[in-house]
Amino acid sequence: MDPLIFLISLVILPPPLDAGGQKNFLFYGGSLVVSPEGNRSHEVEVRSRQATVHCHVNRFSCQSGACGSVAAASAGKIGGDSFGLTWCLQEFRSRLRLGGGGGTALEIRFPTAVSAADGSGYWIPNTRSSSAAWRMKARLDLGIRSDTGEPNRPPVTTIPPILRTPRNCGRTFRLTVFDADGDRVRCRVPTEDGGWECGLCGLPGGFSLDQGSCSVTYSYDGLTGFHAIELVLEDFPPRPVHLSSPDGAGRQRPDIQQGAPAPLSTLPLQFTVLVDSHEAPSCLHGDYSPVFLAPTPANRANLPAFVNRTLELEVRAAAQYTTIRDLIVSGPAGISRRSVATGIHIIRWTPAERHLLEHIPVCFISEARDAYNRVYQSEPRCVTVHVGHHEAVVSCNQTSMTVELERTYFVRRTEDSLRLQDSGDASCSLKSRSNATHLVAVLSLGACGTHVEEDEDTIVFRNRITSSGSGDIISRHHDVDIAVSCIYPKKANLTLGFRHKNPYAFSQSGFGSFSFQFEFFQSQLFRRQVEGSSYPVEVSLKQMVYMQIQASSSIPDTQLFVESCRATPYDNPESRVSYTIMEDGCVRDPTVQVYPGPGSVFQFGMEAFEFIGAHDEVYITCSVLLCQSGMPNTRCSQGCLEPGSGRSRREAGAQTNSHFISQGPLRLRAPHSEGSIPTLNLVSMLVLFAGGLLACGAGFFRSRRTPIKYHLLVISETDQPEH
Repeated sequence: MDPLIFLISLVILPPPLDAGGQKNFLFYGGSLVVSPEGNRSHEVEVRSRQATVHCHVNRFSCQSGACGSVAAASAGKIGGDSFGLTWCLQEFRSRLRLGGGGGTALEIRFPTAVSAADGSGYWIPNTRSSSAAWRMKARLDLGIRSDTGEPNRPPVTTIPPILRTPRNCGRTFRLTVFDADGDRVRCRVPTEDGGWECGLCGLPGGFSLDQGSCSVTYSYDGLTGFHAIELVLEDFPPRPVHLSSPDGAGRQRPDIQQGAPAPLSTLPLQFTVLVDSHEAPSCLHGDYSPVFLAPTPANRANLPAFVNRTLELEVRAAAQYTTIRDLIVSGPAGISRRSVATGIHIIRWTPAERHLLEHIPVCFISEARDAYNRVYQSEPRCVTVHVGHHEAVVSCNQTSMTVELERTYFVRRTEDSLRLQDSGDASCSLKSRSNATHLVAVLSLGACGTHVEEDEDTIVFRNRITSSGSGDIISRHHDVDIAVSCIYPKKANLTLGFRHKNPYAFSQSGFGSFSFQFEFFQSQLFRRQVEGSSYPVEVSLKQMVYMQIQASSSIPDTQLFVESCRATPYDNPESRVSYTIMEDGCVRDPTVQVYPGPGSVFQFGMEAFEFIGAHDEVYITCSVLLCQSGMPNTRCSQGCLEPGSGRSRREAGAQTNSHFISQGPLRLRAPHSEGSIPTLNLVSMLVLFAGGLLACGAGFFRSRRTPIKYHLLVISETDQPEH
């Protein structure tokens, strides 16, 4: 027996799971990733992913070249079983110490075990054959490249082993292939009859391949059931490349040296497409087949990861007429996924030291079912994870987060386009504090597009460092996408860096420059506003809180209109906990009092309350706009629109877009002893602006705390009415 086969068999040769003669090890698909172990290394890691009916990995043999010996080997389960199907995806990892003599070219073949009794070495019965052998072969040359001075790196790819589609819905499966050397990658259909490139060879009926984009397209041809897909990936350098052995022996491939079109590597990729017998009422993605939603990583994105630092990918999917039930993942051993809500999954993976500098492919599919348990799958979405030297260091304090990111391969490549989620504020720049070795960002909690999330116990502030544009929907580049976050227990005392901002300034054609100022005031006379240096504003339950929104415009005869106001317990208008004060121009809270004033000012007051639960702060966000005074058919002239009242046609040129302005927080005072008089103890504030047309509002809930007595805020002499 080949010593390589023998050593691998000592590590993984599981017995059949069913002793009754069942075909437990029939094959659904597999892929291969090969990575040199460091610069000028004599070692290479081979990771074979194989999906079979029950967990089993078939071994490979060295057909030619100096494959050397196995330095280490292990196996791990990736995933398995989906609705109506039993399968298991495993990854077998073996580290090879290349043989002597300076050789770097080798050929390995799968499988080594073939048994009709347990199904080893056979495809799952499919539309082309009920007992076809499966074969995979890889040809590799891992010599030192003359253009990079590093070992040649074959391309990397993967795909979930089983893809599904209703028979009437044509689909295109776009494979994700990444080559760290920048080589051109071509996909082709293996045709080596009688060899080891394929077992079935050729594509099944109804399928076609675009070699340049590595896309497999399905069109219904009358056959349902399993369709076995066998592909080969090849990489070609953009110009002639000299390959020599790591020890400088000078070996080379003459055909590459002379620029002939021979590939540097040949790798197998195989999977199964199950064409279901049912027909979808609609083939539009998002109706029955799920579509992915933000913040799901873009297809073919390139994501950074760091050794011993858990990478988390949030995947969101939705479908109008079906229910999301599962997420099928193909990735490295140790990868996991969990459901956090319907249509929302978290993929987690922690790279080890052995993954350093590697490029790891990860693919996932969202699976939904209708009321009749018919299955509908999304497109496969795949990313490539680059494992870097160091993690992004995030330091959190009570007011801000500081992010330090090493200028790694992908960071340097996209540095000019890197930004935080909201880079409009100059203080959010990644360049002002960065140095030659690290990118440094310091941002206040709630600033620079930071998103606030909450659960029963914690508050999480999340942002991202990304190379994609703020309005981009798609990308044809390998984008950097680094999630950063700070997590605090709800009992923590966060000041959140509250600061009083200047008025919200805007400009719009036909209205010139205009601004809005949102302030708290000490009484209903609106003479003394709360100073911005002493927020948050401390109030007691049921105490009246007075607010004023004032508009300033460079053109005369404009009118302010407040569409909506909402209260939230955090500086996040989209918080899942919220309370509506005003909506569609109508007052919804019964304690609200609106005070008369000029058309450019909106003054109102309401009784303070708290959100039920572990919340002691409230932010208020309002949607506002300006109209030309006296013009009909503007939002200002329409006023309050009750449900069902309908909306008349608006004069678009006579009003501005809607804008969000925010103020807060109001902090609930701890209960006082009877007879004490609450006053406004002012701390600092953060004003949040969120553009858009969605109405946001504000409010305060009644407390579960011990009831206390309340007193009207004492009005100072300067606020007394004039006589």
